[in-house]
Amino acid sequence: MAKKIKKTGIKWKQIILSYVLAYILICALTILPNIKSFSVINVIVQAVTNIMLLASMGFYVYFADRKVMQSARETWAMFCTMILSFIVMQLSQLWEYAIYIVPFALCSLILSIIVSGKCGFFANFIIVMLCFMDPIIWDGPNSIQSDSMFYLLFSGVIEAVFVSFLLGKQYRRSRYVLAGVILGIISAVCATISILIFENLNSFDWVVYGIKMACAFGSGMISVMIMFVVVPVFEKAFNVSSIFRYAEIATSDNELMRKLFEKAPGTYNHCLTVATYVEACAVAIGQSASIAKACAYYHDIGKIKNPAYFVENQLDGYNPHDNMTPEASVNMIKYHTLNGLAIAKEYGLPREVQLAIVEHHGTLPIKYFFLKAQKYTDGFLPYDGYCYDGPKPTNKISAILMICDASEAALRASGDKNTADKIITDIINERMTFGQFTDCDLTMSEMETVKNTIVDTFLGVRHKRISYPDVKLGGK
Repeated sequence: MAKKIKKTGIKWKQIILSYVLAYILICALTILPNIKSFSVINVIVQAVTNIMLLASMGFYVYFADRKVMQSARETWAMFCTMILSFIVMQLSQLWEYAIYIVPFALCSLILSIIVSGKCGFFANFIIVMLCFMDPIIWDGPNSIQSDSMFYLLFSGVIEAVFVSFLLGKQYRRSRYVLAGVILGIISAVCATISILIFENLNSFDWVVYGIKMACAFGSGMISVMIMFVVVPVFEKAFNVSSIFRYAEIATSDNELMRKLFEKAPGTYNHCLTVATYVEACAVAIGQSASIAKACAYYHDIGKIKNPAYFVENQLDGYNPHDNMTPEASVNMIKYHTLNGLAIAKEYGLPREVQLAIVEHHGTLPIKYFFLKAQKYTDGFLPYDGYCYDGPKPTNKISAILMICDASEAALRASGDKNTADKIITDIINERMTFGQFTDCDLTMSEMETVKNTIVDTFLGVRHKRISYPDVKLGGK
């Protein structure tokens, strides 16, 4: 078992506990409301149905979206979203036409933002199946011979597919308003199809049809409205981050970035420039621009602790490392990642940003002080004691941040457009020599794309401008 945990990165005890508790809650929600129709057979059928659906959820997540199962926080968020969605759907029993106004895509909409789209689709499907099976188990098969039950299954699946795979993780509110309108249209079309299948056209009631269409169309906007309320709550409750959270922190107009500007202005400007490179590279290889930008903004936040020990903040020309041993300097330099992690946790920055802070230097040697120490040493000097503590980058964003961080400093120092390609190539090759990309899935093709993107961005930043004539114009 220990080997399996190490291989998959899954904390099985926590995951199994979450599935067991979710099963108990779902059984309570599906059995207790039907206690008046109590039957041993029905209880057994409902309990087994719940087991089958949750087991299929577990298999799907393990094989198709394992990243979710590797995070207990995301697993808890997934189940709480599912239970919330089930309760909302069950409210459809309170009014004759309520099923048409139920936000069937709510589960998929929330999970696609705070967890993943694939997980959101299947979780939404499980909830729809639970709601569909509930009246069949307790009231008999005749209960499904209606347009409303067919609409539940038909519209629930269609809307979940749309939200999970077509919307994506957008942070622009207008896109979600548009999604709400499109969801409403989809619901109305599904409702129309359901009615035409089950209703007798000779006795068609246009008033009832109009009410159902209005409810179905309104369900799309209701889904979006509930999502905007629930997502911030779940972010806090489960310490997960939505795309909205990254968009909020990826700006200089917040307390932590202002503090960085005041205490370490050189580092602040370095972070902004690196963010330009990282954001462009992330877009080029299909990663989230918002997450990449946020990681770049805060990757050196630990330098707030001792800003004068970093060259970009030594504006008066004084370098305290001149009076320190190489070993003491190395300790002072490499601690900025640990200090950054502590600050990130204090301010509640997302986990991806925390990883970027401690991973963007990997286990690379601190070259300047290693060479300085080597001058005082006869013979071979091992790298041990002169390297960052790591870990190495474990995802693509941390990897491109590592490349862009070094590239920005080297390109700024050089300023030569003609050698930009060679400088970045050497930086990438050096990190490959030290095995810095062995723990992430950044491919050779993507590294080439990253290199070209950095070069193009650098050339754009360093573009020539027309010289202004040194002539003073007189006013009227």
